Amino acid sequence: MKFLWSLILSLPITAFAQTTFPGIDISLGTPAYGINIKTNFGQSGGWSRGYNISNQDGTERLVAFGAFGRMDNGVSKINYAYVGRDYNDTFMTFLPNGYVGVGTVAPKEMLSVNGNIRAKQIKVETTNWPDYVFGENYQLPSLEETEKFIQTNGHLPEVPKASEIEQNGVDLGELNKILLKKMEEMTLYMIDKDKRIQALEETVKALKK
Repeated sequence: MKFLWSLILSLPITAFAQTTFPGIDISLGTPAYGINIKTNFGQSGGWSRGYNISNQDGTERLVAFGAFGRMDNGVSKINYAYVGRDYNDTFMTFLPNGYVGVGTVAPKEMLSVNGNIRAKQIKVETTNWPDYVFGENYQLPSLEETEKFIQTNGHLPEVPKASEIEQNGVDLGELNKILLKKMEEMTLYMIDKDKRIQALEETVKALKK
């Protein structure tokens, strides 16, 4: 292999616009895939290929970079690429569609994490922030309507049910919007009740006089 690289580096670049060796493609032109390392697979079943970094005697694998997949009619298909100790002991996985998984080989979003996340700050981008609740045209539901909804459904209007969250998780941006909307509605209820209480107090004072 040292001889091969010495030979490559010693020759003009133009001579290696596209060079193919057994299992290695080197391209500096078109197609521009740089260096592509290929591996032969069997004709059926699953396959796994990786490049490992181990301790000096090979008894402990520190990290591996590879891919895991299957064979379809003699053509290899990639299920996921991985960084970890093995294809079934992964730290991170990468699906062909661009999804990335941490602690999972089956990410369901652009980033899926099977574990805890610690961060100094998380910023969620969202639109249609519910300040419209304070607009003149907003129809504030009556407390009687809200009570009937709770009695029938067991949760606040617009708030996801517990079973839905347990099954599908929750969108933090959307949930924050819903909770803020409910807080703003509650503020309007309290303002209305405070006005009614003040009116009753004034009525009581008048009656006492």
